Amino acid sequence: MPSKDKSREQTRHATMADVAAHVGVSRQLVGLVFRDAPGVSAETEAKIRAAAKELGYRPNLAAQSLRRDGSKYIGFVFQPSHSSTSEIIPEIYRFAAERGFQVMLSAVSGKRTEEEAIEEVLGHRCDGIILSASQSSIAKLQKLSKIVPLVSLGRRLSGVRCGVVASRGEVGVFDAVEHLVKLGHKSILYIDAKEMFDHEFRLEGYKTAMDKAKLKKSVIAVTGDFVEAGGASAAERILALQVLPTAIVASNDQMAFGLVHRLLKAGIKVPQDVSVVGYDDTVAKLPFLDLTTVRQDPKEMAKAAVFDLADRIKGDKHLTETFLTSSKLLIRSSTSKPRSK
Repeated sequence: MPSKDKSREQTRHATMADVAAHVGVSRQLVGLVFRDAPGVSAETEAKIRAAAKELGYRPNLAAQSLRRDGSKYIGFVFQPSHSSTSEIIPEIYRFAAERGFQVMLSAVSGKRTEEEAIEEVLGHRCDGIILSASQSSIAKLQKLSKIVPLVSLGRRLSGVRCGVVASRGEVGVFDAVEHLVKLGHKSILYIDAKEMFDHEFRLEGYKTAMDKAKLKKSVIAVTGDFVEAGGASAAERILALQVLPTAIVASNDQMAFGLVHRLLKAGIKVPQDVSVVGYDDTVAKLPFLDLTTVRQDPKEMAKAAVFDLADRIKGDKHLTETFLTSSKLLIRSSTSKPRSK
């Protein structure tokens, strides 16, 4: 087993001194390059930047926050378009403070890649990173986990040495379908967001519940957008069916929202004509929607993510560890007994 000293050495951030020694120039010259100051030839600058890339050196954008025991910041890389983010972030701050850390947020958007967001928190020398619904390849995440302590939130991973925190989607959707079956529904359709990470676990819950009830499975797979637009797109396909299902379960609340909006425009009432269930309890609880849904507890997820990351930063954890948090069915007004024929 490697010693703690060796482990720390392997994860130590490369410094300007390392780059200088690698190229055979002074530390001051390296500093000039990364301050974009004049006085360095193009050939030398190219060598310095190539060496920095090879060694994994990044200019420290938050030197004033550095201490001998680390920056005391953790980075949270997230996508603002995901509705669950608004509930997760305050809890991340809360539990980070409990463990003595501050939080640096870095957003991913249509104009800003996840790689750019990750580079930002690395540049600020964050002690660890939580990636929410990361879309990076396994190879990139494996490489990243060797550079900095890492937790994947909302995406189950294998083959990456990091913490993994996700809700029990298979259990939540299973409970949702069982609720509909108990109401008397026999025609229950599921909208599967194929490009949403962990979608396969929620789909598994639907299939298992339908098999248990000995009912025919009906799945509409949506590719691309898995927010409101995706739900509206699924509604168009449902409206084209010869016979409408009596109940629909959507992969998440945002898709359920888009679905309900389009059904109402077509004159289909919820729940009188079709019962609808969402997942995650974000927009579902808005009074004008009042959707039956499966709640992921943001407090439970944030605590598991922050505490696992803090232990990794401290050096108490190194191997992959997965935490599957609870999922709870919340019954509201969007589900009822099936329509009478």
